[in-house]
Amino acid sequence: MLEEQKKVAIAVCTGMDQPLATVARYAGYHVLEKLRPDKTVLLCTPALLGGVQEDVDFIKNNPALVIDGCEEKCCEKIVKNANGKIRAIINVKDVLNEHREFQPESRVKLGPNGMKLAETVGEIAAKKVDEILEADKA
Repeated sequence: MLEEQKKVAIAVCTGMDQPLATVARYAGYHVLEKLRPDKTVLLCTPALLGGVQEDVDFIKNNPALVIDGCEEKCCEKIVKNANGKIRAIINVKDVLNEHREFQPESRVKLGPNGMKLAETVGEIAAKKVDEILEADKA
């Protein structure tokens, strides 16, 4: 019987009042749906907070990549508190600092620049997914 391939758990910021949180969520979807659909699973951070056993077990048994929206690092803290194996962390604010031209319009409407920021964060995340899975093979 073949061993099931591990997937990288993508944990994204769930903040509702910041544009960069919205960017983090779009970036996570971009990785999950377009860039690495067979290699990733999107985590439900509220389920981790609530102790939903399936989510807690998944985060303990698979590597995690966190995409946070700000310096508060709530998503990182949630995954750590659930004993998740965080292998990479991307902070959207750090990416924005390198790409000022991609400033989102608002939390509700990112606009073309905000969507470009989400795609850029997603591309960085996809490369991290590949690195994590490659390191796990060794």
